Amino acid sequence: MTDSTLDLSRRRFFYTSTALLAGVMVGKSAWAEEEPEKGKEPDQITSRPAEGDCPLNSGGASLLNSEWKVESVYGNKIPDVVTMNLKVGQTTLSGEAGCNSYNAIFQQVGYTGFKITEINKGKKGCRIVNSYPSGPTVNVGDLENGYLRTLRRMGSVQQFENKLVFYNRNGDKAIEMTKVST
Repeated sequence: MTDSTLDLSRRRFFYTSTALLAGVMVGKSAWAEEEPEKGKEPDQITSRPAEGDCPLNSGGASLLNSEWKVESVYGNKIPDVVTMNLKVGQTTLSGEAGCNSYNAIFQQVGYTGFKITEINKGKKGCRIVNSYPSGPTVNVGDLENGYLRTLRRMGSVQQFENKLVFYNRNGDKAIEMTKVST
């Protein structure tokens, strides 16, 4: 390589690098989202739940202190002889899971989601019952374990008047409940 060829290669490298760097810098400033002012929320976010509102709420009436009867899990109806319910607290979901009571702790994720961080349940043995006289038997322990395993995987909830639907983290309908009259 001659000195003039080497000099030409260096200039091309310099100009190409400079042009790329300038393009990245211009592109970044032109396309970058503006940061919200300190202490202010971005415009596209409406608001966080007010102090005292249930963070499980996703836009409907407050779910705080509401009570619900579990009707189905992934479309499988819960037999009437099995007691499964849920009460919504500030950071807990609690109730009867079939044979044992349970307490689930959740935390808010984003503005409308949640994540179960811990579930505790009693250790009472479960029985096998007939779903109706001379009908098929139901292993209540299997139903209880399936319900709690499914509850742990929930990510959002939506209320439709007296119906409450839990959705898993993929957005699939998983648990359906009806409101208990108080």
